[in-house]
Amino acid sequence: MKRPFLLLLFLPFFLAIPAFASNGLSLNQKEISDLTSPSVVKIIQKVKGDAEIPAFKINFSDLTVSIDDNQPSTTVPVDDYFFGSGFVVNPDGYIMTNSHVVSYQTVKNLIASDFILPAISEGFNNLSEAETAKIGEKSDEIAKFGEKIVNYVLENSKFNIEKEVVVLNPSSKKENTQDLFNEGFPAKIISVNDDFYKDNKDTAIIKIDEKNLPAILLGSSVNISTGDKVYILGYPTTAELNSKGLVSSSFTQGIVSALKDSITREFKVIETDAKISKGSSGGPLLNEQGGAIGLVTFITNDETKQDGDSFAFAVPIDVAKKTIREKIVQSETLPDLAEGGYGRHFLLGLDELHQNHCQKALQEFDLARQVNSKFNVAKYLDPYVNECNVLIQSGKSIDTPLGMFWQKITTASYLVWIGVTVVFLVFLWGLIYIIRLCFRVNKDEKELDNVERYLHLNLEDGNPIDEKGKEEDELERLKPKVKG
Repeated sequence: MKRPFLLLLFLPFFLAIPAFASNGLSLNQKEISDLTSPSVVKIIQKVKGDAEIPAFKINFSDLTVSIDDNQPSTTVPVDDYFFGSGFVVNPDGYIMTNSHVVSYQTVKNLIASDFILPAISEGFNNLSEAETAKIGEKSDEIAKFGEKIVNYVLENSKFNIEKEVVVLNPSSKKENTQDLFNEGFPAKIISVNDDFYKDNKDTAIIKIDEKNLPAILLGSSVNISTGDKVYILGYPTTAELNSKGLVSSSFTQGIVSALKDSITREFKVIETDAKISKGSSGGPLLNEQGGAIGLVTFITNDETKQDGDSFAFAVPIDVAKKTIREKIVQSETLPDLAEGGYGRHFLLGLDELHQNHCQKALQEFDLARQVNSKFNVAKYLDPYVNECNVLIQSGKSIDTPLGMFWQKITTASYLVWIGVTVVFLVFLWGLIYIIRLCFRVNKDEKELDNVERYLHLNLEDGNPIDEKGKEEDELERLKPKVKG
């Protein structure tokens, strides 16, 4: 019967522990940027070769496209660089990006578009006013016809192209594209979706031969809502002020302005007003905890942009992960996407710093620093290390157990204090109750002995008590026993 009361006595202590527990880490914009920037990389695809594009005709009257036998095909030389962004998703060198950043299909589409757009314009110009009016009433058919034109031209073209994909070395000091390319990390394509322009699943994984990289934390896109605050990190070409900062990323912020149906209506594409431009493709869309919740894919097209604001669009991270698994290149394998040590220790150190526990914070920041040296984490960690050193020198660092406990008490909110007061009163009531219970048991036992003596009767078995014999037995028990 006593054990439940003992448990009740200590229960308030267990109830009081959550009152002093950490309320979670809240990050500001600088901290989000410093947490994620080492994970974001710039990608270059170098292509060289040629393409042979046939002459073709587009007829909008009956929505047909055909080869023009009266015109020769055109050979186009190809020698160019294509830029994009990406972010590390596994410390062993795995990087997520867009398929269009690393796919052959991008080059093919771009070359073909230089011929398709003028042909479409010429086809419209050949229509009468009445035919143009009819075309305007067939928006769905025209959209499908546009896809038909692209597929037809690509199928009837010949491409002789070689490509190399390189992830730029973040620590490089080179100032021109070719030198940066030469000093970069050659990348192997692990997963790619060449149908990205048909289904909006513009996702890919590449791998570089580097270890211990600062992999980003992957969030979830399940509960994304319009109005959520988001951030984008990437390498927009419009932000390249000069040749001195070709490997410097840009950080922008905005909100989720809408969730739009994909081309196939299989999922919702995330729309945001955060600024991006060409080159940002493949970068992460981040939430307020610094987790990647989307893969930045494309922006408002130039024609629509003239009529209003420009928006960015991102593939939800859960869709990206699923598509990547479905599109793994034959003979390749992909491990689990896992956060690296940099982010984990950065957050632990930041949490300690927010509480002025600078000795613990410095230990975590030192662990965060122990990643691949080419990824420049020191410049993101040093400001926090300096802040810790200032607090230690000024005597404001709290590093002893007693100091940490007192900090918890002095910084607790009034709600916590109300809770602690209630817990203390419950504890005090339990203690008093148990003390009274103990005294009551002793008192009851003494009263029972007195009753037995008065009645000369053992109340347990009902037999009479021989007081004289009992006293003699007691004296005999107390006598010292003599040996021999």
